[in-house]
Amino acid sequence: MKIRPEILDHWPEVSAHFPAGFDLEATARSRGAFARTQKIKNAETLLRLALAYGGLGMSLRETCAWAEAGEIASLSGPSLLDRLCKAAPWLGDIVAELIAEQTRVPAGRWAGYRLRALDGTSICEPGADRTTWRLHVGYDLAAGQVDQLELTDVHGAENLQRLSYRPGDIVLADRYYARPRDLRPVIDAGADFIVRTGWNSLRLLQANGEPFDLFAALAAQIEQESEVQVRIHEGVTESPPTEPLILRLVIRRKDPEHAQAEQKRLLKEAKKRGKQVDPRSLEAAKYILLLTSLPPAVFPPADILALYRFRWQIELAFKRFKSLAGLDTLPAKKPELARAWIYARLIVAIIAEQIAGQVPDSSPSGPDNATGQPFALASREDSLSFHLRRHSWATPVADRPQPLQPNPPSSL
Repeated sequence: MKIRPEILDHWPEVSAHFPAGFDLEATARSRGAFARTQKIKNAETLLRLALAYGGLGMSLRETCAWAEAGEIASLSGPSLLDRLCKAAPWLGDIVAELIAEQTRVPAGRWAGYRLRALDGTSICEPGADRTTWRLHVGYDLAAGQVDQLELTDVHGAENLQRLSYRPGDIVLADRYYARPRDLRPVIDAGADFIVRTGWNSLRLLQANGEPFDLFAALAAQIEQESEVQVRIHEGVTESPPTEPLILRLVIRRKDPEHAQAEQKRLLKEAKKRGKQVDPRSLEAAKYILLLTSLPPAVFPPADILALYRFRWQIELAFKRFKSLAGLDTLPAKKPELARAWIYARLIVAIIAEQIAGQVPDSSPSGPDNATGQPFALASREDSLSFHLRRHSWATPVADRPQPLQPNPPSSL
């Protein structure tokens, strides 16, 4: 998927991809994005200007010149800036509707489950050395497309409640999402999760409520893969009290080379900060720890570990949005204008993918059959079962398909 500047030269074809029944004029007026016809004659014209500025990366001056040359509108840069700032919430509504439209088609399922990944990606304003905006994305792995999206400023924390869930969902998330208050609502919605955790991310107890010694459990592990039942300390007392949150902690010992690489990374980061590494962090670096609510009778530890590897597909979606769609070059510092730019860029990126005809859906491990064809999560149970076997950590390292760098398979 590549955004080409001539995409707006074919407006009828582009506008055909907007959701049926979405009234641009009415929604723009209700959101306060469009109130008068002076200089900009209708909401469709305002949208074209927003997509030229945000979607194609024109400056405000270039957008005004483009609109003048094409007899689309005649206005100044400050006037366009003001219109775009007011249009930001409306553009966000269009993004949400585009995503909702493409998810109305039933996605593939496996054994009755819908696999989803959740993650956030940072967007920085010009000159910033840290996150300015954060894009929270839910990704349907079977459909190979974004199914939910939320834009927040830097204060918008990553948590599992950024997504809405329904029965049969399995959400895959990294260690930033391992928070006690966020786990139970997923289960209450009828969904399940596989969430990576660290040694100090949560307070773990034994199933009977007694203290749980994680490092004793790690030291006692004989097999490369194992699991133990744990209880999550949620830190609140409800009236009436709820049932304890009992989960499975799936443990896998990393290959020595991957464990050593993680330990070196921790030591390097600590040295950069002028601090000492906690010895427990170095010990925990030898293992992969996953918390899951899935039943052990259906999902043994090897399948939990294999399913979690699919989470990297959302990283490929981020790569498409950033490197191909140009979402990593935010030119605006004014918050309202920045929101408008990001939403406009997302609108064009989504439509460009639709026009391209397909979203790349190959697994991060590359081709997984002799023909070199990419693998897409299928609705048929046998297809995914085959892929689980191919990507199981039980597969010898020499024979295991390797994911895209810099994400080694054992370090996830």
